[in-house]
Amino acid sequence: MVSLIRRRHPLFLPTAVCIVTAIGLLFLDLFSVLPRPTVIRAGFTGIGASVALALFVASEGDSETVADTSQLSPSLATKVVLVAAAGAVIAAAELNSRLVPLAVLVPLGLFAVAFQLRTEPSVPAVLTQLTAVFGAAQLAKYVTTGFYFGGSDSFAHVAAVDALIEARYTTAIPHGYDLYPVFHFVIGAVKHATGLPTYDALVLTGIGLLTLVVPIAYLLGWSVFGSQRLGLLAAFSVTLLEFFSYHALYFYPQALASVFLLIALYINSQLRQATDERAFRRLSVFVIALVAMMVFTHHLTYLLFAVVAAVAIPIALGRRYLFGQSAARRRLLRYRWLFPGVIGAVFLLAYWSYSPSLITVGIVELTAGVLFDVATMPTQQLFTYGVTLPVDSVDRAVAWLLTPTGLYASGLGALLLVAAYELLAEFRSYQQGFTLTVTGLSLSVLLLPLPIAIPQIERLKFVVTLVVLFPLAVGLKRVLSVDRRYAIVALVVIATLGGATTFTVLVADDLTETYIDEPRQQVSMSDSEFESVGAASTFLQRYGDGPAATDRVTNRAFETSGFNATRTLQARPSGLRTGGTYLVAREQWTDHLVALGRGLRTGELNSFTVSDARFRAAEATQTKVYTSGSVTVYRSEDGFRRLYGTNGTAL
Repeated sequence: MVSLIRRRHPLFLPTAVCIVTAIGLLFLDLFSVLPRPTVIRAGFTGIGASVALALFVASEGDSETVADTSQLSPSLATKVVLVAAAGAVIAAAELNSRLVPLAVLVPLGLFAVAFQLRTEPSVPAVLTQLTAVFGAAQLAKYVTTGFYFGGSDSFAHVAAVDALIEARYTTAIPHGYDLYPVFHFVIGAVKHATGLPTYDALVLTGIGLLTLVVPIAYLLGWSVFGSQRLGLLAAFSVTLLEFFSYHALYFYPQALASVFLLIALYINSQLRQATDERAFRRLSVFVIALVAMMVFTHHLTYLLFAVVAAVAIPIALGRRYLFGQSAARRRLLRYRWLFPGVIGAVFLLAYWSYSPSLITVGIVELTAGVLFDVATMPTQQLFTYGVTLPVDSVDRAVAWLLTPTGLYASGLGALLLVAAYELLAEFRSYQQGFTLTVTGLSLSVLLLPLPIAIPQIERLKFVVTLVVLFPLAVGLKRVLSVDRRYAIVALVVIATLGGATTFTVLVADDLTETYIDEPRQQVSMSDSEFESVGAASTFLQRYGDGPAATDRVTNRAFETSGFNATRTLQARPSGLRTGGTYLVAREQWTDHLVALGRGLRTGELNSFTVSDARFRAAEATQTKVYTSGSVTVYRSEDGFRRLYGTNGTAL
């Protein structure tokens, strides 16, 4: 029935999606299912559906035909993009801001690449240009952020690498990562070989490895689809997905394991195609070694990828019925294709039985407790001390749609919808690669901004991103096949999406210019602030005669100097309180939301924000025993009560 409708009325489904989306948003508003500003933000779905309809109409016809016959010299284009990429990094360093250089380079660079992909492109030229654009965006962030720590794990991993190098045995690595030390071995090796400071070795390794995802995605796409063109479009998709850019600098074990996982997918696809027994054996040995190393790299990557596998299996089983028995002459689930995953599962279970991950056990226990109503998630509150947060409104919601995050959501949604329409219209053209493409499309909704807060979903999103490369490649292929009359529009849409990806809230979380929401948690420190935190920790280690308390970020930064604030700092309606003798405060508290506690491991998940006036008033009344730059240490024999006063709460 669907195929019959598609043949007679090719625009029926895209039009219906637009209408249903509009009706759904109207329903949510009329019946007050969601607040009106939230419904307006959800309007990115309607915008994406409309853009997808327009692009699909413009590309109606033979999608295999390349519409443009004009040529751009691959050599000239590569030289221009390389010079522009280098110039953008230098300009960002000189200006101490990457906003303007990248806002110009990334869209123009991706526009040029997309233009070349409308014809028969030069594979080396396109890959070089995509690698340059992606790498330049990450290096520009590196040279303008001081110490970027993202979700704060970077502090712990810097301290862990230092401890490993000093002690020279893995048991010195804290937080249970002595059981999963591959990440720290890699960073330690880079530090030893280059002489770089640990933080720089960590970040530059992340930038290098995540930039390598571009050619890896090309090889994987080529192998999965059997098409160099779709391989190049898979590589192009790396520049359009924010999680690759985010984890290039916020580099931690799961990011490394995910790169390994992408390589494992490629090797496994080569195993399926291997006809020579000698080549098959070599690939088998390599993939077994890789899977074994992944087991010692990160404890959650396999579990997270199991979600992807759970979606892929029924699609793989149903594929034979869609394409007929002729497409399944060979056994569908052959051990020689699946043995890397089987061996990986065996390794993982065996290793966990020997040394189970405490973090994984904790997550499982908490999840089971919540499901069976024997445990509850700790409540979270935001306390405002002298600060009035902006009230959510229709105007702010409309403005959000025009931010890079809103444009990214609309553009990504549009490309994914185009991919869905293309698969329905020409599904037999994607018989090879169908399972991974449909799996990625099915899970891609998780990458869009949902009005539901799901704790730790970012970890799952990163794994899902690995398979969303495939439907994005299909969507890009269809969009780039538009008629010459509409080519400029299609190229602008793609370039705009790429430019927005560079400045979403996730990727550019250190730039207040790129979002309009209430203050966010701190994600980077200047070099001077980081040195001040280290100086304060040294003072407390040498002269402190009692326990200290501080916020979560400061305490994670203390780890890099071997110190720990052992007392909990609590936020209450009457103000901050702690029983510690010392309280470490930072001036950056007045510019950000400040998280307390130690995450899910403690019951204190509250956060606060304080006005500059109240911060200064407290400084004038507290006993200061040490000051270094923007960091101050207060002392009180009786602890601290009602610091910053009472000013209500906001959930």
